[in-house]
Amino acid sequence: TKLVVKDGKCLGVVVYDLATGQIMPVRARAVIFATGGYGRVYSRTTNAYINHGSGIGLAYKAGVPLRDMEFVQFHPTSLLGKNILITEGARGEGGYLVNNKDKRFMADYAPSAMELAPRDIVARAIKTEVDKENGFDNQYVHLDLRHIGKEKIKKRLPGIREICINFAGIDPVDTPIPIQPAQHYSMGGIDVNEKCASRVEGFFAAGECACVGVHGANRLGGNSLLETVVFGKISG
Repeated sequence: TKLVVKDGKCLGVVVYDLATGQIMPVRARAVIFATGGYGRVYSRTTNAYINHGSGIGLAYKAGVPLRDMEFVQFHPTSLLGKNILITEGARGEGGYLVNNKDKRFMADYAPSAMELAPRDIVARAIKTEVDKENGFDNQYVHLDLRHIGKEKIKKRLPGIREICINFAGIDPVDTPIPIQPAQHYSMGGIDVNEKCASRVEGFFAAGECACVGVHGANRLGGNSLLETVVFGKISG
């Protein structure tokens, strides 16, 4: 419930024991936070329910500086109404993004890369299309895999097909997937150096709650796991 800091040094934490209901102090020579990002402050996010930024908030209340909190990544393709991630693999296998005019609109925003443009460009393009009333129900666009064929979808995208059947009641083999952008990753967080140390002596952070700065303003796909492994080992 609290990070204890005195005279610029972390002395420990005050914790709530879920089993007993007791609140107790824990003194420590070093404290490491790995509490995740703050995606749940957004109405649409692919993040788990625990990613509400509480660890970052505790650090801030204790006077620990934060960094780059405005750098938030939105994934372009989450399942409508469920916010379940529909991976880039679907577009990598040849999926089309189409609006309510049955147009592959990415030709207007990234004519060379099309659907494989960076996440921020694709997400912004989808939002623009919806704002221009080119979306369906003024909410979403379609990710169309039908032209890929049933056998390739079953072989290359079985997880995506399973998600669509179980959570949307549609089969992407014969029905386009309704998608919309959703918050996906927090680049900002507790300001730490390359050794995961904050500006408060004895307090460290790693993972999405921390900001080492390696992602800049827009993380590349796959690099969050790399960051977790590398800086998790360093901080541990």
